[in-house]
Order: sequence, then C-alpha cells, then structure tokens
Amino acid sequence: MKRENSHFWLKFFEVILLIIAFMTAIFLILAGTEPYWQSPETKAKAESRPEINPNEPVILSFSQPVKPLKVGSGLKLLPPADFKLFWSENNAKLEIKPANYFEPGQSYVLELPLPDGFLGLKTRVQKFDFKVEDFPQVAFVVPSKEEKDISINSDFKITFDHSVHNFNINFSVEPQKEFQWESNESRETFRIFSRDKLDYETAYAMKITAQPVSNGAPASVREIFSGTFQTERKPEPQPEPKVARSNSAIIPEEEVVDREARISGGKYVDINLSKQHLSIFEDDRRLGTYRISTGKRGMATPTGNFKILAKRGRAWSNKYKLYMPYFMQFTGVGHGIHELPKWPGGYKEGAAHLGIPVSHGCVRLGIGPAEKVYSFSEIGTPVVIHY
Repeated sequence: MKRENSHFWLKFFEVILLIIAFMTAIFLILAGTEPYWQSPETKAKAESRPEINPNEPVILSFSQPVKPLKVGSGLKLLPPADFKLFWSENNAKLEIKPANYFEPGQSYVLELPLPDGFLGLKTRVQKFDFKVEDFPQVAFVVPSKEEKDISINSDFKITFDHSVHNFNINFSVEPQKEFQWESNESRETFRIFSRDKLDYETAYAMKITAQPVSNGAPASVREIFSGTFQTERKPEPQPEPKVARSNSAIIPEEEVVDREARISGGKYVDINLSKQHLSIFEDDRRLGTYRISTGKRGMATPTGNFKILAKRGRAWSNKYKLYMPYFMQFTGVGHGIHELPKWPGGYKEGAAHLGIPVSHGCVRLGIGPAEKVYSFSEIGTPVVIHY
C-alpha cells in the first residue's frame, strides 16, 4: 500500500513540473524574450532608388522568404495610393507597382509588417521612404518668353530641367500651322518648327502640358509652360536687286534657320530638308549655310544620322551617265553630297533648281559651296539629315 502511494505522488510531481515548464514557456513568449528556438529576425532592404519615376515599382528584398498573405495584407502606403504586389524568388522579393501611377513630386512612406517573435507569431513594422520624380519644368526657351519681333524663319527650342522620358509632353501653338517637333536622345531639349515660314505681325501663343506615363488609367495633365511670341513686322516692299544667280547657292544670314549645332564638339554636316539648307559646323560653331537640292517625290533623300563613307573628286554615275564633282558618299546604297551634276559635254544640270527637291536622292550643292564642303569633310564626318 505504501509503495502505491509513493508511485502516485511521483506521477503527480511529474505532471506539476510539466505544467510549470509549459507555463514558463508561455510567459517567456508573452514577455518578448528570445529563446534559442525563436525564428531568425526577418529584415527587408530597398533595392529601388530613393527617387523613382511615376510608373516605376518600389522593390524590396527580404533576408528570408516570407508569407505573402501575412505581409501583403498589412502593407500600407501613406499617403494612400492604389498598388499591386508581385512576388518572386520564392517570396523573398517584392515589387510594389502603382496600379496607375505614383503622384509626381509626392513623398511616400511605406509601412511593411514583418514576422517577429516566437516562430514569427508577432509582427513589427519596418518603414521605407521614397519620393517620386516631379513634373518637368521648362529651364529656358529660345526665343525667350514674351520676345518681340522674332524672325518669321524662327523655330522654338525648349529645354527642360530633366529628361521627360516618363511623361507625355504636348506642345500646342496658336494660331495653328503645320508645326512639328523633334528632340535630342535624352529628351531634354525639343525643337518645334513649322515647315512654312511664320506669319508676319502675329502673336503665337505656346502651351506645354505634361502627363505622367501610367500603368493603367490615364494620368492627370498639368500645364507646365505658357508664353507668347510676336513675329516681326512685314518689311516694306523693296525693288529686288539684280544679283548674279551663282550667289543664290549661299544662304543669306537673315534666312539661316539652323544656327545651333545638334552635335557638340568636332565637325558635322547638318541638312534641313524642309528648308533645303546645308550647314557645316565645327566645335559648335557654324561655318556656312548653303542652298541645296535634295530628292524629289518618290526618290526622297533619307533622314537620320549618317557619316561620310567615301570621297571622290569627280565621280561618274553609270546609271545617269553624268559626272558628280566633289562627291561625298554617306549611305551604303550610293547617296551622296556633290556639286551640280555635269554632263560629258560640259553642261551643268539643275543650276536653276537649287532650293527645290528635284534630285534622284543625292544632295546637290552649287558651284563654290560644294568644293568648300568637300574640303571641310573627312571620312567619318557625321551627317545629320532632318526636316
């Protein structure tokens, strides 16, 4: 009987010890201590830039895989914005992508719940700050805003304070003409021009709007520039002076349109098809502008960036049976810059057509300018052809 009582009390104390151990473990968990069996702390790190584009995702990487439902359901963005979550790398990487776009110029705080405590049962909040690229601003305009008496041959050059790759830019000019635009590769500088001359004594009002590129619904549009440009008065009619036709091969200074170099440093040849002008530049300085005749309809001179591939002082065209003095080839299919073609009998073709697109695709220069451009150009000299 005595042995049975001893066995009972032994079992009783074993149960009591187990209960005490269990309660102690619960207490330690609730007290936030870190026993050896606790899961390693999960940390997040931002991989995206501190300042992002309006349609760019925020990218986070975790020190270990997490449960997307638990982390994603508690994620907050302040101020609020719609977003989508994309998980990768076995749930160790997260992209927070705007459903439409993040507001330009806005600073956001991202609150991210991460597993913590025993077996990750508790959570702690890690915060990340990021800013969104602001709307572009116009740094300067040529001609300047509100300028009076600008030439009817003027075009407009707009330079922004940063690239507008992530914005849709719209240029509006009133009264409307056939305005076109082009930009440099970084999309920081734009040129707005008309294929025809501007009208005399006219106020042209320009407005520029910007719209962030959106991943979903269209973004809001903001006006970022407005200005007025007044063209010059129409000059009084003057009797036309009698000048030798050969002088028409050189563009008078007041008619020059492309006054600024498109390529910084070194030599290059600039060809404006809409104005039928050819200019040569060296180290950002214009050395001369000449009247040309380029490809007629159906045989247009190609546009783009080229370079001088070959030079021949007196090339012969088997196809058209004529000579092309001072020939400078700039495409692989035979397009070139040269003096007015010369027939074997000595006749110069096209002298009366400089300024009119009548060639078979080549760029014709008058007598004098052709030799000058030939001497100026070297193998490899860039050639930029545009409207």
